[in-house]
Amino acid sequence: MAERLARDLWRLDIPLAGNPLKNLNSYLLTGERSLLIDTGFRQQPCREAMERQLAETGVDRDRMDIFCTHLHSDHTGLAPELIRPGCRIFIGELDVPGLRNAADPAGWERRYREYVLDGFSREEMRELWGENPAQTAAPPWREGLYTALPDGAELRYSGRILQCVLTPGHTPGHLCLYDPEARRLFCGDHVLFHITPNICRWQGVQDSLGDYLKSLDRTAELDGVELYPAHRAETGDLRTRTAELKAHHARRLEDTLRIVGETPGLTAYEIAGRMRWSIRCRSWEDFPLTQKFFAVGEAMAHLDYLEVRGRVCRREIRGKRVYFAGAGDKI
Repeated sequence: MAERLARDLWRLDIPLAGNPLKNLNSYLLTGERSLLIDTGFRQQPCREAMERQLAETGVDRDRMDIFCTHLHSDHTGLAPELIRPGCRIFIGELDVPGLRNAADPAGWERRYREYVLDGFSREEMRELWGENPAQTAAPPWREGLYTALPDGAELRYSGRILQCVLTPGHTPGHLCLYDPEARRLFCGDHVLFHITPNICRWQGVQDSLGDYLKSLDRTAELDGVELYPAHRAETGDLRTRTAELKAHHARRLEDTLRIVGETPGLTAYEIAGRMRWSIRCRSWEDFPLTQKFFAVGEAMAHLDYLEVRGRVCRREIRGKRVYFAGAGDKI
């Protein structure tokens, strides 16, 4: 059911069936022209929930634009279906290439080949094909469909100016949307509560985790805002949660460095299998394959962070990328 949070603001609870994230919080700002923030997967349960709850709000769909905080399919999947003629879909300009690639099977083939270099078997990658919602539930690409927004762009909805705040890390072009008058921050997957945002390696990005930590510092300056995260019901204090997220990644970096030091020559896949994860599985072998995909991506982001700082080094040996301890700067 759509929940009215304020005179001009609704929260739509979109279920993510079979996904550990459980739900998407889609927000609707209403006024002479309305703005829907994030959409859900291109899957029937999301589609039905979105259509039903939009109807509950009574929004004029012919005057409703869409703002996608980032390129992931649980945020963009339904956007092309929901948009009406004369309306726009906004997304951060740095996420446009990734959005295009997500709709391209050849792009996924290249990505999966890279993951084989990082330790997955070819059999696992063949099994993952058609099972990964990042691939299967992404929106189709169409030239001219999306309006790309830079950092600092301003939108006007509900009688207010909304500011785009670039927060790279979770994706290269992740945007938060800040309402300075109401002191609201629609933070997408940049700051979540109860769960931590997944930070993975991105093509063309040297240090996703380093970017994310800098983004946390940037949004921490907005202390005292009301936070509207994209997943789960929990919200809270920005400064406190920022400190918790930074501490989480500091622990994970120490864990990664310990594993590489104790057992040199492991792939990112093998390192991820030795890391601590908050998932109800008895062992790494029991992880669902899609969760292994995201776990290895996160392990690679931590390894990239350490490699940039000279704490680990990467070599390719017998067709696999493996890691050894370095002697660079401290974390």
